[in-house]
Amino acid sequence: MSKIMIWVGQFDSEADFEKYMDQSAFRQWWKDYDEDNKELRCQFCKELGVMNYDEDFLIMKFTSDGLAGLLNLIPADTQKISLSMADKNITMANAVICYNCREGISPKKAENATTMTYLGTFEFELSPEGVQGSNAGLEYMIWIGTTDKSREEFMEYFNQDEYMKEIRDYKESRTKKRPNPEHRCQFCKDINIKYYYPEFLTVEIKDEPENPFNLVRMMIDNKLVLDWYIESDIDEYHIKPSNCIVCYIPNGFKDNKRNQKIFIKKKNYDSYETPKKFVDELDSYNGIQYLETYIAE
Repeated sequence: MSKIMIWVGQFDSEADFEKYMDQSAFRQWWKDYDEDNKELRCQFCKELGVMNYDEDFLIMKFTSDGLAGLLNLIPADTQKISLSMADKNITMANAVICYNCREGISPKKAENATTMTYLGTFEFELSPEGVQGSNAGLEYMIWIGTTDKSREEFMEYFNQDEYMKEIRDYKESRTKKRPNPEHRCQFCKDINIKYYYPEFLTVEIKDEPENPFNLVRMMIDNKLVLDWYIESDIDEYHIKPSNCIVCYIPNGFKDNKRNQKIFIKKKNYDSYETPKKFVDELDSYNGIQYLETYIAE
């Protein structure tokens, strides 16, 4: 599970919060002059002492519902967040920033924030216990099958370290060379995306084959997806007891700007059911097969 850094704060309005995080002027300067401009950094970056942040790894939320409403928006253990706020004597907050660890901001720099309060690092949880709200609309992409690979060998399929480094180096002006799409991980190539968000990817490899329905239900712990949908697909696609299952949620951010649109055309789909942008289903994804994408209703 990924770890995220979390800051909370109180702003007069959502517009003020967006202004605090707005790095469009800095981005435009870099685009025009191919160099950094410290004065044009957003206030958040100035306080931390960093040049910029990567929007692809940041979540920022604002609410008018007070602390209770804010807790419902933070993708981490509610109790741990509440305890951290109490330790820091935070009684008012209407804005939160979450940022992936190891993406250019060190814990030491994170502490430099003055407008907002740094709470620390926490395990990313898509649906933390205690958080209210619906997961309706989430898309659970499932691959399942049997592998004889060790977990380390299997996870090489998802290794996107090289490509992500190229993206960071390009965005942060350390190189003018654009990221090479051939350096994407094989998983991303197979489903036709630039990169995946690790916080929305779950991989389980069991010692022995298990009932495929139980494996899928383990991944989709969400009753908004009905059992009979899963059972029907397992039967239709002849899924046998399996020891490996992968789940990816391409729209986990619930934000159209960052959500990914992934369409896999099943071999048995009629042409009229095929989305405009799609990739054909492969016989094998690292040795296992694509089952289906389940949408919580």
